[in-house]
Amino acid sequence: MLIRRFILALLAIVSGVLAAPNVARTQDYPSGPVQILVAYGAGGGTDTLARLLAPSLSKVLGKPVTVQNLPGGGGQVAATAVMRDGTEGLAILATNEPDMFMSTVFSRPPYKSGDLQSIMVDVVDPRIMLVKKDADINTFKDFVERGKAQPGKLAVSVAQGSAQELFAKWLFSKLGLQVRIVGYEGGGPAANAMLAGDVTAAIGDDSARLNIRSQTKALFVGAKAKSPRWPEAPTLEEAVAPYGLKLPSADFLARHGVYVVPTAFKTKYPVAYAKLQKALIEARDSPEFKAFFERNALNDLSIGKTGEALQASFEADFAEIPKLK
Repeated sequence: MLIRRFILALLAIVSGVLAAPNVARTQDYPSGPVQILVAYGAGGGTDTLARLLAPSLSKVLGKPVTVQNLPGGGGQVAATAVMRDGTEGLAILATNEPDMFMSTVFSRPPYKSGDLQSIMVDVVDPRIMLVKKDADINTFKDFVERGKAQPGKLAVSVAQGSAQELFAKWLFSKLGLQVRIVGYEGGGPAANAMLAGDVTAAIGDDSARLNIRSQTKALFVGAKAKSPRWPEAPTLEEAVAPYGLKLPSADFLARHGVYVVPTAFKTKYPVAYAKLQKALIEARDSPEFKAFFERNALNDLSIGKTGEALQASFEADFAEIPKLK
């Protein structure tokens, strides 16, 4: 009995010693400066919001928060850096879904989709379909009817290799339309091709294409509700209902701005993970952040929820992606 008690006591001591570093890291988190690694170049929407968030996050965490741009490889460069430097929550990836998931399906990065955890979903930018303002196509129904009457004649521009392209492939294949999908190096060139008359329509993103609002009209917006920026457009769910098509989610393959950490950080330091998650959401509540959304009339696109809260919706969308390879 005495030997048994001695062994149990010894095991308790060893367990406590092994757990001590984890407890210390949890209590002291963050132990140093925090980096936000942006998966895209400077000046884009993801970069702008990360730099807006950083000062507020620094105040909440009580440590310096810096922003660094690591573009390249469809987000893989930044994601790989976060896998290396973010295991204790000191590096956070600012990127987009479904882009991050797509990289694990269509490429061979040194990580799997399950290795990364969305800790917060920041914003959503729904897909929209645009035509020129003076086009003789006024509704999505017009487009579908034209496509059925003239198979292979209509062309739609997208950002090549992006979720826009996957979205277009999925939509037109489900509707049985023979539409040429033309890829361009980014959403801007894709939109310009439509304005130049090189293609019939363009798939873009709601807020990102406000720069050509006066020259275009929208046939649908892929969101749960109509967009105040494109009031003429029904939701995609409404637009495809007459054809018996059901979407995996109301904002299917919409661009979601997400902040991401290694799953190992959440698993190993759950208390620190919860602290960082709470801090990110609290930082978005700053007057500066609110003023930015108010000034740009983007309040309806603001989310500020945990990654877990939108995980089921993401997974419904992601289930469709491998089918489009």
